[in-house]
Amino acid sequence: MDQFSNDLVRVDMLFQNASSGGIDIQCRSISEREISLFILSGKYVAIALVDQYKLSDSWLKDACLSEFVGGDTAYTGHYIVICGYNSDTDEFEIRDPASSRKSRLITSKCLEEARRSFGTDEDLLLISLEKCDDQDCLAV
Repeated sequence: MDQFSNDLVRVDMLFQNASSGGIDIQCRSISEREISLFILSGKYVAIALVDQYKLSDSWLKDACLSEFVGGDTAYTGHYIVICGYNSDTDEFEIRDPASSRKSRLITSKCLEEARRSFGTDEDLLLISLEKCDDQDCLAV
């Protein structure tokens, strides 16, 4: 709590600088459907803040860890890259920097639970994969 006011000022300044630098920042909720459409377009990848416990390798296929432990595990914030989506199986392909695997598939249900978990604030960055002609172009 001692650093909260300093952090608040620092983060607010970063948001102001980003906006003036041409980065579009929106404060809103985004659905798994919207994320899947962005990913399926082939024009974007996403970086999401998730609760790492909800993506633990210990959960069974198609079930999230919190279903077995009542959701009472401690929150651990962790960033992942969402880079693919399979509409037939309703699974997202993710890249996890903490994993030794190149990528893995997780159900949209588990991604949503991990992404909307308390502490994440549903933070999500959409990164455009399209090249810009202008060197100063920032597409996010």
